[in-house]
Amino acid sequence: MSTDPITAEEARQLFHYNPETGDLSWKVSPCNRAPVGRVVRAPNDKGYYTVMVRGKTYRAHRLIWLIATGTWPAEHIDHINGDKTDNRVENLREATNAENMQNRAAPRNNTSGYKGVSWHKRDRKWRAYIQVDGKFRHLGYFATPEEAHAAYCKAAKELHGAFANTG
Repeated sequence: MSTDPITAEEARQLFHYNPETGDLSWKVSPCNRAPVGRVVRAPNDKGYYTVMVRGKTYRAHRLIWLIATGTWPAEHIDHINGDKTDNRVENLREATNAENMQNRAAPRNNTSGYKGVSWHKRDRKWRAYIQVDGKFRHLGYFATPEEAHAAYCKAAKELHGAFANTG
C-alpha cells in the first residue's frame, strides 16, 4: 500500500467537494463505515476534519485545496475566518507558518479578554504586545485593556496585513 500523497485526479475521483457548504463527501465508498455521499466530519484533536485514504490521514481542508487548485499547498492552509470547520475554498488561503500563526485567536488562558493584552502586575497597567518573527515586541503600557488592545490592533494591521487577527 502506497503512502505517497494522493494526486489531484485521485482526490477528485474519491471525493465530491461542495464549494457552497465546504463539505467534502465520498464519491466512492472506501469501506462500510464510509458509504457514498457521507460527508467527511471526523475532527482530529486540533478540531480539523480529517479523512484516511490508503492508510494515510489527510486534513480535509488540504484535500479541498488540492481538489480546487490541482496542487498541494507549499506550507499551510489558513482558515481566513479562524473557523477550522469552515472549508469553503473562499475561506482558505495558502500561508507560511508565520502567517498562519498571526491569524490565531487569543489563547484560552487569556485573562484580559483581548488578544495581545495582559496585566502587568509590577506597573499595575495593561501591557500591549505582539509577536513578530518569533519574538515578542512590547507596544506600551495603558490604563485600560481597551486602550492596550487598540495599540495591538494597529500594530497587527501594520505588521501582519491580511493575516492580522485582532479577535
